[in-house]
Amino acid sequence: MSLTEVSGFFFAANVLIFIASVILCWLLGRCFKRRKIFLTDEPFRVVDLIASIGAIILNAGVGVVGWWLWINGYIHLKSSGVVVSLMDSLLMLAFMDFGMYVTHRLVHHPMLFPLFHRFHHRHENTNPISLFVLHPVEVVGFGSLMIVFLMMFSMSFWGLVTYLTLNVVWGTLGHSGVEPFPKRFKFVAGINLLGTSTFHAEHHEHPKFNFGFLHLGVG
Repeated sequence: MSLTEVSGFFFAANVLIFIASVILCWLLGRCFKRRKIFLTDEPFRVVDLIASIGAIILNAGVGVVGWWLWINGYIHLKSSGVVVSLMDSLLMLAFMDFGMYVTHRLVHHPMLFPLFHRFHHRHENTNPISLFVLHPVEVVGFGSLMIVFLMMFSMSFWGLVTYLTLNVVWGTLGHSGVEPFPKRFKFVAGINLLGTSTFHAEHHEHPKFNFGFLHLGVG
């Protein structure tokens, strides 16, 4: 594939991811309307739509960079069975969540917050595109973190696909504005480590808490 074809592929893929996330948000809102976290949804703004389009383009760019590193031997993807792919996706999830936790706390520093992350936190409530309303530096930063992991670790192809799917689904849940999980889940060992929609919504309302997507007992 040529660079133009690869760029078009990643752009189309990220447009589809954006559409799928918005549809999932809408479906969650319809199915769990009695479990709304916020009294009202965040209003849609033109600047947020522009930011979302920017995120799509930048994410596509990260994909192109990853593709270039792959064809030039800097990133290795392997073919593995279900168990290995699952273990790879869990390892990547742990690395990425730790990395996002550290960088998330960093952009909440009083000197950096107004420059970058405040833009996302204008959404004290959420709407279906809140997941994509990010400063360009944050989009590139997340993509760079993912590329660093892939350059350090020989990842299985399906493990990577599984992680990317979980990342979009969990990010969408975190910004859906509803809580699909029953309250008893927080008492089930293992499951109670997952950062639910309520967990991340509390971060939007109270920015000094709940920085990761896993509930590990840290701020």
